[in-house]
Amino acid sequence: MTQKVLIMVTFGEDYPDRYEPPIHLATLSSTLDTEVQMVYTMSGGLLLKKGNAERIIAGVGKQPYIEMIREIKEFGVKVYVCSPTLERYGLTKDDFIDEVDDIVGGMYAVTEALDADLVFTF
Repeated sequence: MTQKVLIMVTFGEDYPDRYEPPIHLATLSSTLDTEVQMVYTMSGGLLLKKGNAERIIAGVGKQPYIEMIREIKEFGVKVYVCSPTLERYGLTKDDFIDEVDDIVGGMYAVTEALDADLVFTF
């Protein structure tokens, strides 16, 4: 039975020191033959907004956030945006980068957290 890892990202671009840890843990988890999902909610979802994802850089000499997302997608990580982000900021699915797998609701996050073997929250 495949183990599941859920990573919740709740912070926005005001916290650049937090950009890499969830991506790093998603990569590490995916190499252990686990099912990895990342759910971005509230201002965290804005990290995946078109324009932002290309502009936001994790630090000096680092790559844009969108490139980090593309790398985890190569490992099979699923990336979701929670619907309250859309409601709060007046966005639609089309406002997000193509690497976003889907828009999900709060109940999705709850049921996946209950089913996960490990949950990280940032």
